[in-house]
Amino acid sequence: MVAKRNKIPSEQKIVRAVVALFKRKGYKNQQTEVQFCERFVDMLCWKNPAIKEVVAIEAKVNAPTRAFEQASRYRYIADYVYVAILKNGCNKKSVELAETTGIGLIFVKRDSLNRYHATIEINPQKSIYKDKNLTRYILRTNFRE
Repeated sequence: MVAKRNKIPSEQKIVRAVVALFKRKGYKNQQTEVQFCERFVDMLCWKNPAIKEVVAIEAKVNAPTRAFEQASRYRYIADYVYVAILKNGCNKKSVELAETTGIGLIFVKRDSLNRYHATIEINPQKSIYKDKNLTRYILRTNFRE
């Protein structure tokens, strides 16, 4: 009998779990894959139509260092920035990066029914770099109707 391989989930499954987490927290306005310069923010969300508080999330299946490098750029357009990664036995580096950078950390874990759930492990510091004009530009550019 061949043993089943434990498949690594796609980044998309991590993002879906984070979308559900922020909906439960009252962030009804959400957008995934938002273009910012030459890259894409995995998710932007905000609570009210005035868009006073923006949250950005970078999701990665692995490579936490790269995730935190990318997420650090999002401090120019978001009030709060998180990195979402899979929870496993090797998350020490991610916790250290979150604590030293002030970027929040979200762990995504698979349950016995193969569903993914996200929980906030470390809350981020509020960004002192956010440029409101840049945020408005990014939102206008990505959300033209």
